[in-house]
Amino acid sequence: MATQYDQIADRYETISDAIVLMRTHIEQPTFFKALGSIAGRSILDVACGTGMYSRLLKQRGAARVVAVDIAPEMIAVAQRFEERTPLGVEYLTYDVAAMPTLGSFDVVTAVYLLHYAQSKELLGRMCRGIYQNLQPGGRFVTVVDNLEFNPAGPHHAKYGFMVNQRVDAPEGSTVALVFLTEPPVMIHTKYWTRATYEGALAEAGFRTIVWERLQPSPEAEAQFGREFWEDYLRNPPSHLLHCEK
Repeated sequence: MATQYDQIADRYETISDAIVLMRTHIEQPTFFKALGSIAGRSILDVACGTGMYSRLLKQRGAARVVAVDIAPEMIAVAQRFEERTPLGVEYLTYDVAAMPTLGSFDVVTAVYLLHYAQSKELLGRMCRGIYQNLQPGGRFVTVVDNLEFNPAGPHHAKYGFMVNQRVDAPEGSTVALVFLTEPPVMIHTKYWTRATYEGALAEAGFRTIVWERLQPSPEAEAQFGREFWEDYLRNPPSHLLHCEK
């Protein structure tokens, strides 16, 4: 995973631009609604990439944000953002599956992480690393791919990306996410079932696990119309889940 993202670090903001409609009007509203008020909270943002969500968390009132990513080049880009516009976000390079205890945080966030686990064993290690960095009663809020995605469609090119996955793909198979930049950028993930995610989280110690579909904001429906979002809603490529320690 580090190699994949190190290779595209300088183009990552271009990817964000390509999927800006989905990210701005579906992903972020659902994520921040589930997160609730974070004023004065301490947050560990894992798989932070170039720090987009890390910065948003700080801007929304978090007292402390520590941001972690496996790819040094992604962290280097995030640090440059911090140098240009200081917010006080702390950026560190770690593999979440081997991450030490960095603190006792109120919340751990991860907008796309768990589906990068190359095995069930690594998935379990990721979940345990997250769990050990939460204080009792703390929450883990994350977005994951591929739970109910149907490779037969509807597809998502109009939202700036495509998902290439075999029909009836076996668990643990590789999925290609293609971002429709020029030229296109491809990232590989793994297909894991809901039961596998829940099992890894429960084994790590999480006692509540709640799934939600991502939904467009009322403003997005008013601006683009409900029909524009129907392909996404009929064939969701991602889900949000939140857990409590």
